[in-house]
Amino acid sequence: MITVIGSINMDLVVMADRAPDAGETVLGNNFYQVFGGKGANQAVAAARCGAETTMVGRVGNDSFGETILKGLKREFADGAAIEKIDGVPTGIAVILVDAKGQNRITVISGANHTFNEESIEALCPVITRSRVLLLQLEIPLDAVHRALAIAREEGVFTILNPAPALELPSDTYKYIDLLTPNESELSILTGLPTGTRPQQIEAARTLYRRGVKSLIVTLGSFGSLCIDHEENVKHIPAYRVNAIDTTAAGDCFNGAVACEIDRMLAEQSTDTFAPTTDELVRAIEFATKASAISVTKIGAQPSLPYRHEIDNFDDWFRAQTEYNC
Repeated sequence: MITVIGSINMDLVVMADRAPDAGETVLGNNFYQVFGGKGANQAVAAARCGAETTMVGRVGNDSFGETILKGLKREFADGAAIEKIDGVPTGIAVILVDAKGQNRITVISGANHTFNEESIEALCPVITRSRVLLLQLEIPLDAVHRALAIAREEGVFTILNPAPALELPSDTYKYIDLLTPNESELSILTGLPTGTRPQQIEAARTLYRRGVKSLIVTLGSFGSLCIDHEENVKHIPAYRVNAIDTTAAGDCFNGAVACEIDRMLAEQSTDTFAPTTDELVRAIEFATKASAISVTKIGAQPSLPYRHEIDNFDDWFRAQTEYNC
């Protein structure tokens, strides 16, 4: 079972040929609103990949919150973990997607920012019954730190997707079983350049010294890296597809990785679990397929694939390749 603690937003999405320069107005091609937030996106991704998943989050007592709550109850059997908070609005993300499928996002946190250490303590029973805890950084850092600490105390496998990137307290790293930054987040976390493979390995070395147990670095259209403690690097390439919206690709990847980690935990008999490099690579390969499907669809949660789509990926990808030729 996976528990995701994180943000829930209403995404306000504008499609345009390009982003405007400073002081410039451009005409958009389309507008729509869909459910989003890194926490909710990753939870939906994990659930659709086949994992029993609980989403823990907060929305405002407003029309956006009511709409989101109804929608997420269709995704999860346990909708009670989503609270309505009076006096603050539901989180909002304003997203511009250009003709190449690249996005620019501004987030107004709203109810997401009302999490604190006390509210996380109240979630201890939810965390302790999980096999995997998945977190991001769209809720306050003290809440993330406390959730990681509780999970570690209870033997729950922890995954932190450090987005949006922040400098983490030095004592947070020891609670992280798997850290999943992208290239720019890796640089922000370590204060080091990460544009080349040797630089990425040096940044990974820094994170391992701080206490991280495992590391996956995502590289967008270039795929991802699995870098282990011995500095062995496995590169898993991305699939070339016709990307039209990359908004939730990283969230899809993280949810899918969490799903595969949860499956591995369910199959092993010991109380502790440290995935081998080969096991992480298998999880990455699965997540890479899920993400490839997601970028061919518009919208955050509407783009997230179901398990049967990923299981039939080879046929789907072959058809995509033939069509694009």
